[in-house]
Amino acid sequence: MSDSTPHPPLDEIQSLLADLAHRVVADPGPTLDLDVRDDILRVLCDLERYIPGLDPPSDLQAAKQLTAAAGAALVHGRPRIALARAFRGLSYAPHHAELHYLASSACFELAAATEAVRLLAHTLWINPGHDKARREMEMLSGCDESPWWDGEEGPDEAEGQRAA
Repeated sequence: MSDSTPHPPLDEIQSLLADLAHRVVADPGPTLDLDVRDDILRVLCDLERYIPGLDPPSDLQAAKQLTAAAGAALVHGRPRIALARAFRGLSYAPHHAELHYLASSACFELAAATEAVRLLAHTLWINPGHDKARREMEMLSGCDESPWWDGEEGPDEAEGQRAA
């Protein structure tokens, strides 16, 4: 069975990324709007249909400048601004690994963990050698090795049952 849903062309995805940048900055809430979060995941799925490196970025210089601006915003504790700048940079270079990494970091700060992990995984899909993304993904993967993540009792629960 084939998927009959039309896939957006890359220039449409770039427009969606620019729109996401505007929506992120315009939202006054402390976390990301659910519609924005859904759109982040949708854009990532659409981007995965394009092989990184085949389509040249529309403006690599603008993407590099926005990478620096997003990084500076994160350092100064402004994750919403960092995310908006990262998305704006991705609208110029949709397969820029560092911009995906910065967007992931900003999403973690904005309590959008699912989107952050997906952006982090996308960073590694684009550039498997991205050191910071690899370290963070390994750190997150290490969290799954504790026994109580698999449905077993946590340390506090086991002690509480013994006391009862």
